[in-house]
Formats: sequence, C-alpha cells, structure tokens
Amino acid sequence: MEKFSAGDRVVAINTILNGPICPPPDPSLHPFCFPDGILLKGQVYHVKSTIDTDGGGQGILLTGLRVHWGETEVPWSATRFRKLNFTRTHLPKKRQKKLPQAI
Repeated sequence: MEKFSAGDRVVAINTILNGPICPPPDPSLHPFCFPDGILLKGQVYHVKSTIDTDGGGQGILLTGLRVHWGETEVPWSATRFRKLNFTRTHLPKKRQKKLPQAI
C-alpha cells in the first residue's frame, strides 16, 4: 500500500460509498454526511493531512472534500486513492499525435 503525506496529489480509484470511509468505533450511531459533494472517479485531490488508523491502515483528509460522521470529521480510507505519477516524460502512445507518412 502506498504511504501518503500532506501535500500529495492523489486520484480517486474507488468511489463506491456504500460503507464507512474510515469507520468510527460504532458507525451505526450517526449517518455519514458529505457536505462538499461526493467522491468522483479520476478526479485529482490534494491531501491536507494523514492519520494512522487503528487497523494499521492510513486515513487521509482532503482539501475541499470533507466527510462528517455526526459532528466529527472522519478521514477517507487511503485505499480509495493512488498517488499521481509525475515521473513520466512522454505521453502514452495512444495520446501521441500521429504524423502523416511520406509516400
């Protein structure tokens, strides 16, 4: 699993919101609320901070996309995201512009 840190740019790969994000001890006490909208697949997000969870995983708080459980802000599970890779120096072949061939 990738380790995230504050300032990372991430992209959402799992947007199914049918379960807890990083579940609190008893998630049935309050409903989850998404005051800034839902998570969009392929959307780039900015990591505001990270939290180590009780289960040994990592939770991340995003800039501009909060999750509330009751009055408490809870983190997203880091497994829903992947880091953007900025080490590429070329476009994938399918996105390269084709040049006309000389006859």
